[in-house]
Amino acid sequence: MGIELSQEQHAVLKETRAVGTPAEFQALLEQARPEMDRIVREVMEPSQPVSTTLTELRDLYLSVVQYEAPLASKAYGPERRALLRGAIQLLDTANLWFGEGKRTGAYQVRSIEQVLKASRPWRARLKAFADQAFVFEPDVAEQFADVNTSGTLDEEVSDLGMLLRLARQHQARLTPVGLTEDFLREGSVLLDEVSGRDLLGILGLRNREEAMVLRNSIVTYATLLGYEARAAGVNACWDMPEAKRRFNAASFRNALRRLRPKRRGRAGAPDEPAPVETTPVQSTPVQSTPAEPRPAEPKPIEPAPI
Repeated sequence: MGIELSQEQHAVLKETRAVGTPAEFQALLEQARPEMDRIVREVMEPSQPVSTTLTELRDLYLSVVQYEAPLASKAYGPERRALLRGAIQLLDTANLWFGEGKRTGAYQVRSIEQVLKASRPWRARLKAFADQAFVFEPDVAEQFADVNTSGTLDEEVSDLGMLLRLARQHQARLTPVGLTEDFLREGSVLLDEVSGRDLLGILGLRNREEAMVLRNSIVTYATLLGYEARAAGVNACWDMPEAKRRFNAASFRNALRRLRPKRRGRAGAPDEPAPVETTPVQSTPVQSTPAEPRPAEPKPIEPAPI
């Protein structure tokens, strides 16, 4: 039986979920960058699954929201809460896009055939929204009915761009019949992919290693903000046993570990012996006691002359 989430937990999940487009990710990162540069003095890497850290951070954020009044009285107001929320969103997004193991490269540019196949149901759904919203304005509805007659990449790029602009332009009319921000984000991702723009290039990252450094920076940043929220909560709710217990439970002790440089071998390993200090060889050995003189050898006896 699945775990039933409360209404407050659903609200926290909605507030802190991953963003869907590189533009949204960049905007969050730009907002966080000043504080990230201020508090992150050493970039560390995850010591437990990032999903576990995300769960802990979301539980803590729920406590922060529930006890916002006492926290505000102890110098932890809406600005700090917004930074924590943004950090969780950044971490969730970075984990999805740059995660390790099987999740590495979850954000991949699909082939043209895959994008064209994925765009057909998206375009058909948008047309259905427009058919209802503009049922008495066929000239407007007809603009949403455009199809890629040539089946070429150039026409698909042009069509998706035009449809997204129309959807944004008429969003107020389309939203009551089912258009959502998630649906628009899906269209933006399709346009990025069909345009041949992958995530790393959009974010200015040269390779996967730089992406992992960014992910580790975000993990470190979000965890540090978690430490701050925990300390503020314990202090603000000192005389509230249940609230204090909840904040104390957010330890994050297993969230991070320090990065260590790679070593070529272990000290004392047989293939790489530890260096031994040597001293110059002296030409004349030093003797602790004088050597005893050796007995002289007897001279040979010469025969007498005849």
